Amino acid sequence: MRRGTTITWLIAGLFAAVVLAACGSPPTTENQTGGDAGGTESAGGTESAGGTESGGGQVGEGKGAEALQAVYDEVEGLEGDERREKLISLAQDEGCEISLYTSTNVDESGPITDAFTDDTDVDISLYRAGSETIVQRVLQESQAGYAGADVIGNNGPEMTILDQEGLLLPLETPIKDDIVDFAVFDNWAGFYLNVFVAAWNTDRISGDEAPQTWQDVLGYGKGLAMEAGDVDWFSTLVKYFQEEEGMSEEEAVELFKEAARNSTVVDGHTLMAELLAAGEYDLTTSSYQHRIPQLAKDGAPVEWQPAVEPAIVRPNGIGIHRDTDCPAGALLFVEYAMTDAQDMLIEFDRSPATTKVEGAFPEDVETILVDVEALLEEADKWDGLYEEVIRESGGEVIED
Repeated sequence: MRRGTTITWLIAGLFAAVVLAACGSPPTTENQTGGDAGGTESAGGTESAGGTESGGGQVGEGKGAEALQAVYDEVEGLEGDERREKLISLAQDEGCEISLYTSTNVDESGPITDAFTDDTDVDISLYRAGSETIVQRVLQESQAGYAGADVIGNNGPEMTILDQEGLLLPLETPIKDDIVDFAVFDNWAGFYLNVFVAAWNTDRISGDEAPQTWQDVLGYGKGLAMEAGDVDWFSTLVKYFQEEEGMSEEEAVELFKEAARNSTVVDGHTLMAELLAAGEYDLTTSSYQHRIPQLAKDGAPVEWQPAVEPAIVRPNGIGIHRDTDCPAGALLFVEYAMTDAQDMLIEFDRSPATTKVEGAFPEDVETILVDVEALLEEADKWDGLYEEVIRESGGEVIED
C-alpha cells in the first residue's frame, strides 16, 4: 500500500479492525516485510510472532498493566547493573519468549535481538513488517481479543496512534532521562532517529552541482525521485517554508507540486535509495540518511553531504503492549534497546535516541523535528495535500 494516505488510512483501519474482528477473522501469524522501513526476511533471527509460548495470548482485561506495575515495584529505586540483573531474574522466572513487533530492518533488528539473548539468556521472537502493517495487525489482534506482541517498535506517528488507542502501557524507567527530550512520551520513548535528507548520485551530480537548499532540491527538474508516503517530511517542510521563508502555504505546496511534475514516485525508502545508487535517478528528495553511507561503503556513487539544511528528524519509538504476558522481559528488552543497543545503532549508521553516545548524524547539521502529535491532529489535511502533490507526477508509483 502506498504511504501517501498513511495517516488517514491508519485511522480508517481502526474501523476496519473492528469489522474484521466481528467477522471472526483470526490474527495472522506469518512473517511479513514491506512498508517503508525496507529490509527482507532472512534466517538471521526472524521468526513469526504469536501464540502463548511466545508471549502472545488471549487478552485479560487489565492483566498487563497490573503485572507490569508489579515489576516496577520490584525494581523501584534500582539503577544500572543492579536493575538489569533484577530484571533478568524476573524475566527468566516468567519463562516465556518475548514477542517483538518492529518496523526496523531485519539486518539491524536481528543482530540486536541476538545480542539481547546472548547477554540476558532471555529468548525473543522477531516479527518485522512495514510500519502501517504493524499498526493494522496490532489493532486487529486487539479487537479479536488477542495479544501477539509484548514489545512494539515503530515510527513515531504509528506509535502515537497505538498510544492514543490505549494499546501501550506506561513506560517508567530512569533510562528515559537519557533519551532526547522530543522523543520521550508517557507510554513510549525514542529508540533511534529517522533523518530525512536529500541525496544524489555522484556520477550524475558533481560536487559543485550538489543542491544547497530545499528550493534547489524541489526545483531540480527531471531526474528527481520522491517517496510516496513522506507526509511527515512534506508537512514539516511546508511549515518551515511558511515560518522561516515567509511563504504562504499555497506557495510552499506549489514547490512540491512542481517537483512532483519532474519526479518518479517510489514506494519505500530502501528501494528509492537502491535505485538512486543504480543510477535510475539523479536526486532523491527525502532519503533516510543512514541508508546513504551504508550504500557508499559498498561502493555506490551516492552522497548526502554537504547536507541540505535543515534535515528533517522523526523519532522511531519503542513501548510495551498493553496486554503483555511477559512484563519483566518486555521492560528488560525496552531498556536494553535504549542502552546497549544504542552503540549497535552506530554500526548501522543509525542515529541513536540516547544522549549518552555520540550519534551517527553530524551535530553541526541543522535539523527540525516532525511534530508527530500535530501531524495526527491534522491528518486529513496533510494526507490530502500530499496526495495532490503525488498526483502531479502523472506516472505509476514504482514498487518493489
